[in-house]
Amino acid sequence: MEDKDLFDQLKRGPLIRNGFDEELRRRINENLDKPNRRAIRPLLVRWGAVSTSFLLIVAVVIGLWSWKTFTGDNASKETLSTEQASASQQASPDREINPIPHSAVVIGLRADKDQSGMSSSSYRTIMVAPEREKLTFIRSGQGIWMPYKTNFWKIDAVPDAQGKGNETLEALKSGVRKEKIKVANEPTLARTNEKLLYAGNQFVSVLQNSNVNEDGVPVEQSDVWINEVSNLAPEARGNQANALKAGNFTLAQALGANAAEPPNVDQWVIARDAGNWVAKQPAGNNGLTTVRDIQSWPALSVQLTKAIVKDDPLALSWDEVRSLEPRAIDAYTSQDEDIAVIVTDSSIKLIPYQLPEEEMKDSTVTVSLRANESVVMVQWATQEKYVESWKLLFDKWFEASAE
Repeated sequence: MEDKDLFDQLKRGPLIRNGFDEELRRRINENLDKPNRRAIRPLLVRWGAVSTSFLLIVAVVIGLWSWKTFTGDNASKETLSTEQASASQQASPDREINPIPHSAVVIGLRADKDQSGMSSSSYRTIMVAPEREKLTFIRSGQGIWMPYKTNFWKIDAVPDAQGKGNETLEALKSGVRKEKIKVANEPTLARTNEKLLYAGNQFVSVLQNSNVNEDGVPVEQSDVWINEVSNLAPEARGNQANALKAGNFTLAQALGANAAEPPNVDQWVIARDAGNWVAKQPAGNNGLTTVRDIQSWPALSVQLTKAIVKDDPLALSWDEVRSLEPRAIDAYTSQDEDIAVIVTDSSIKLIPYQLPEEEMKDSTVTVSLRANESVVMVQWATQEKYVESWKLLFDKWFEASAE
């Protein structure tokens, strides 16, 4: 019996032979023996649908929890500065952080012979970067190698050729001195000592002490200057009796036109204060200013711009820093939040803090600090092309060293 005949019988009334004929019975029995013809999706597809639904539910739950945490718990986290905006920046809930070490860092260090205002200083730079996904000490060498635009400038102390005890700073692009430098100024009787306090982005902060003036008269004079690094080049310094004073940036000039009414401050320094680079104003000191004096100078209530300090703020709270290193006195983090540089009284630890604990310990790099040595520069590269470029440059400039 065909389907059409069956439907015709349904229209007319009860089916013949108690509702079944032999043809209908045969078709029913055949269909019972056949497997279900409904499309069967592959196992992976079915699990994919289940997983998608599950992940959607998890995402909603996490979103609600993250919102609560953001509005509640983060508000109570310890801040690192009272004068400035918070130096601690927690990762946003929707930001993916690559935990594998991938940032490179160059750290500039100044070591003072003693704590006096006229003591000589030496400088060195260390570079740490990932090698095969493990944080590795790459090179160290003399001078502060400061990345600026598409190159590096080497900043170093230059002793007085006349043997009077002067010590000034100079900067050489790519560490190369030009063959002939015309010096317009005659040597003076002044005895001057300069110390680098900060180097970063385009600026340097310098403490300049003099105990004999240009007329040969004993004095005790201290000045602090903010200059562009290029102003420390020999050709710039040789054409100015006091190039640092001539090239000084006031606080307003450094902050730029977009800053909201900065204080009228001609002389100021860039210094560390509770995990943050801040602007400080000179306070009255008896005698020549020392680096230790600057630590107690008051911080100005301004936020340094990215043009001055591009790698702030710190991405960890102070409690988190201390959990990584209980003896910490200062800390820096990559803007990609994969590496922390933690300073103690005797060492610098570079920690890939996003890794599991055992991997983190295995990949931590420790550098010993010398007597009276302090950090004056921390500069980062996060993109792979710059990381690899920096490694090649430092391999070229520095000999292989253990530290």
